[in-house]
Amino acid sequence: MQLSPRLAAIASLIPQGSVVADIGTDHALLPIYLIQQGVAGRVIAVENRPGILARARQTVSLFNQQYKIDLRLGDGLEPLRPEDEVDVVVVAGLGGRTICRLLHAGCSLRRGVRAFILQPMQEAPLLRRWLVAHGFRFLTERLVREGRRIYEIIVAGQGRERVADPLLYELGPVLVREKDPLLVPFIQQKIKRCQAISSSLRQSSREECRQKLNYYLKKEERLKEVLELVSHGQADS
Repeated sequence: MQLSPRLAAIASLIPQGSVVADIGTDHALLPIYLIQQGVAGRVIAVENRPGILARARQTVSLFNQQYKIDLRLGDGLEPLRPEDEVDVVVVAGLGGRTICRLLHAGCSLRRGVRAFILQPMQEAPLLRRWLVAHGFRFLTERLVREGRRIYEIIVAGQGRERVADPLLYELGPVLVREKDPLLVPFIQQKIKRCQAISSSLRQSSREECRQKLNYYLKKEERLKEVLELVSHGQADS
């Protein structure tokens, strides 16, 4: 089975021999791949939509993996049990705010998990802030391009994290420190978004819009500063 670039990047971050929980498994493509490649000896695939879970069950049966992939219906980490001895939890393809909610609701089930591989579709800065505030540290981060979009993957574990510059919540402290190969186009996309928002805000004379305009102009300036450093290989955390 061949995975999309996004899922392949997630799979590459899972240590060999892990017991994996894939939260929001959709069609269970990631669990099937992990078993086929011998990355995981066992996978628990969780889905909160009965119809999607039924289709995932069909796919798992098609690949004859029903004895190594445990499909469970439920929300977030709630279907997991301590005796599952899960090493790695994957939450991919959901919004950052939703991922925060699922991790908060499953706080009693987080013990023993070595790594949380999180791939937010939006609100990654919010997710990073939540992780730091709730006793997580960033083990690694990665960017992956799929089509025109660049996705952020955050690998977090239990511990303390210090983020000195608030802008790093948006750019990813590990991405900047390790100079991810896609960091330059990633920052360029953010600069373009700031410019588009600023252009729209300039059309209004409301005080609230002027304040927002100042915020985005300053943000654009900071992003350009980081881009200049990264482009010359001088960026640090």
